[in-house]
Amino acid sequence: MLSISLGLPEFKVIKQELLSYGYAIHVEKTETQERCPHCGFATSSVHDKRTRKVRDLAIFHQPVYLFVKVKRYRCRNCSQVFSASLESISPNQHYTNRFCEYLYELCEGSTI
Repeated sequence: MLSISLGLPEFKVIKQELLSYGYAIHVEKTETQERCPHCGFATSSVHDKRTRKVRDLAIFHQPVYLFVKVKRYRCRNCSQVFSASLESISPNQHYTNRFCEYLYELCEGSTI
């Protein structure tokens, strides 16, 4: 299997697979601590983990899907639960910011 460099420094690659529909790359954020968006307190207390399937730029004309392990934290100061922030993926999106830019560039200048 080919070793894939994502060019997304906030993530470390855990596992990669070539499946029938494209590359599946399992990643997690390298940071182990987050700031609470409610009170600003720094915490490393993990409440749970969720996996998000996110579309990224193609590699060798094969679609790439990132399976991002997103940690949810419980603030020890205000007890609120919140998800880790991701620089390259906006909240509630199912694609990376650079994939969105790529699609915009494809559409820019074309007619409908």
